[in-house]
Amino acid sequence: MSKRIKSKKYTGVYYRVLENNDKAYDITYKEHHKKIWLKIGLHSEGIREAFCNQKRNEITTKLRLGEDLPQVAKRNVLTLNEIALKFYDEKELHNKQNKKTRARMEKHIQATLGDVPMNKITKEQISTIQKEKIKILAPASVNFIIGQLNAIFNWAMQNELVDKNPCINVKNLKVDNVRVRYLELKEIKQLKEKLKKDKVLFYFVMLGLTTGGRLQTLCNIKPKDLKQNGTIRLYDFKNESEYYGFIDISLYNELKQFIVNLEISNDEFLFQTTQNQNYTNQYYYRKLQPVFDELFNSKIDNLITKEKVVIHTLRHTFASHLAINETPILTIKKLMNHNDISTTMKYAKLSKSSGEVHANRLTQSLMSV
Repeated sequence: MSKRIKSKKYTGVYYRVLENNDKAYDITYKEHHKKIWLKIGLHSEGIREAFCNQKRNEITTKLRLGEDLPQVAKRNVLTLNEIALKFYDEKELHNKQNKKTRARMEKHIQATLGDVPMNKITKEQISTIQKEKIKILAPASVNFIIGQLNAIFNWAMQNELVDKNPCINVKNLKVDNVRVRYLELKEIKQLKEKLKKDKVLFYFVMLGLTTGGRLQTLCNIKPKDLKQNGTIRLYDFKNESEYYGFIDISLYNELKQFIVNLEISNDEFLFQTTQNQNYTNQYYYRKLQPVFDELFNSKIDNLITKEKVVIHTLRHTFASHLAINETPILTIKKLMNHNDISTTMKYAKLSKSSGEVHANRLTQSLMSV
């Protein structure tokens, strides 16, 4: 707790400067020869020394007359949404990537606990969110949400907006880091051969393999997003952020010819899409899943879903081959547009290098000094 500073003007009125430079006001008085400290509120909530002095005078007068103490004006209890807004506003000053995290959290908390007063949220409610989110999200994503809630509560405690953190005893979910299914080079060759007559599906798959874009990302690529220098502008709907991928000149030239042949304008989508995203997802599922099943899934038990090749396998294939070719893990994180490095680390085990070559090079350079 920060040090109390005595008011120069009023007896028994103190304030503390918090980490966010806000001020927390307290008053002190004696009751039955015992010193009592009472929190009044924050400067940001409109509390000032004169108000604190007025409340202290009311209390000491009532004590002297033997009357019941008046209700001390209490600070308004903010909701989770309101405190999260303050939390991310402060973080924005120091972390420009904060926008992604803010948008991601707003998506998950506004419809659940967003409007609940922060001091009314319980461990049971946090656990319920955990159980509901695991039905639709990966364990790592659920852990990220709970981790952010934990950070918001800790910040609120530091700034004396709440007195407890219900996230403390909520355990993280176990993250399954088993090998992710990806296509080997011979399998990619099979797939390209199978799709070569359907140019739409062919280039859809090629961009999936060369950018690692998610389904919705691929569906929203437009001709104007393709740059002659090999960059391709992408939008990540999961993280609600724009990022860039790279394609070589040969694929760029093929795509430009594909655009000309289909007479796709600069502002139209490269691939079929609709405003109903579920319809678009189903369209490409119906088109590509039978191909994946025929080539790769015929001998796989229907219950072993992690071994199945699906559209998302294209994204895993992109990251896996980057790792196999010893791409630095932070570069893979950037190309995948991951928020958290732990999500990228599952690909690290695919790297052929144990570090021996790099260590030997360092040793040689040190020996030659």
